[in-house]
Amino acid sequence: MVQSVLLPVIHGLLYMIAACLLFLVINPKFIFDSRRRKLLFLAILTLLSFVYLGYEEHNPMVYALHLIPLSIALASLYEGAVPGIATWAAFVFCGIFVVETEGLPTLLAGTVLLGLGLLLHYKMEISSHKRMSLYTICLVMIYLLLYLSTLWLQGRWEDTRLVTVIVTITLVSSLFTNFIYFYVKHQERFQRELILSEKYQLIGQLAASLSHEIRNPLTTTRGFLQLMGNENVSKEAMERYRTYAFEGIDHANSIITDYLNFSKPSLEEPTLLNVKEEVDGVISWLHPFSVVANITINVHHLADTSLQIWGEPKKFQQCLLNVMKNAIESMPEGGSLTVHTRLKVEMVQIIIRDTGVGMSSTAIKRVGRPYFTTKESGTGLGLMVVVSLVKAMNGKIYFRSKPNEGTICEMHFGLISNG
Repeated sequence: MVQSVLLPVIHGLLYMIAACLLFLVINPKFIFDSRRRKLLFLAILTLLSFVYLGYEEHNPMVYALHLIPLSIALASLYEGAVPGIATWAAFVFCGIFVVETEGLPTLLAGTVLLGLGLLLHYKMEISSHKRMSLYTICLVMIYLLLYLSTLWLQGRWEDTRLVTVIVTITLVSSLFTNFIYFYVKHQERFQRELILSEKYQLIGQLAASLSHEIRNPLTTTRGFLQLMGNENVSKEAMERYRTYAFEGIDHANSIITDYLNFSKPSLEEPTLLNVKEEVDGVISWLHPFSVVANITINVHHLADTSLQIWGEPKKFQQCLLNVMKNAIESMPEGGSLTVHTRLKVEMVQIIIRDTGVGMSSTAIKRVGRPYFTTKESGTGLGLMVVVSLVKAMNGKIYFRSKPNEGTICEMHFGLISNG
């Protein structure tokens, strides 16, 4: 008798564990969207219910005294109204009409269990494991007492030994399943707090970086404005101070613009871009800078056909300019900057290679992140903007580097056919 009851119980527990693990694995994608989390719960409930009812052998007493109370108790206690009501409806009506459990006891005990579970959910916070275990086992015991009392009053009492075995297993299972579900929720809460802490840290870093970088040019501008107030300042000095003051204000404005571009890249007027022409145009701008830095620039267009992508010219030029300028600055003793454009599997690839100081594997993982830079006077804003803009143009960007061996940057964009 015990063996005939134990196998369906183990199968039922395995389905509950599978539901918990599925919810834990998939849930991070929906962690801040309550509606989508509830839909995820319902989808998992529907899937596993369909598999269980379609492929498992059903024991009405095991279903009524084991699966129904555990499922409704956990769903209502931990998840709230929508998942709790859905679980109640699925298990109660499937129990009555599919598994053929006793109708009145199942409906009455299941409904009371749902109501008490929702009451505890909205009145009590999910706290310690011991308290939640106490809530769960109390809910299950109330269900069992109501079900068995109603069954006895109807004169449909089952074999006492069978009922005792199932009730004992159910009480033990309630502690086990609560333990699993509690730590699933604990992990979910930990993930939520981790994501929030990372966001707050990012906001703090951006605010610190912004205030620091703006304060420098504004302080300089204030100094020149104060000098302009002296009575003995010559006309030439006055003009020079005014020029420096404007430059400080323009520098502060450019920093703010970089932050705005990072937070919300603007692609207001996208058009077809000829990649070869855009690259050649940026190279011409960099030529004076490269001559001063003793850098040789080599450009190779490896595709015979026109390479066209969809984007905004100024933003695309900004991406190329920032990456190439960083490459030149990474070669303080001179070197070579090589740019390739090519077509590979309907993807336009732009490869920018330098022979500079390079970066370690740890540093390369942080490229494009806020507040990270390898330059003494840098802010990290340039590559932040590059990464953001490339993603906004539905492109991908990759970096490869080794110390003292230079860095390679690859940008991939979808090819727009001429037709």
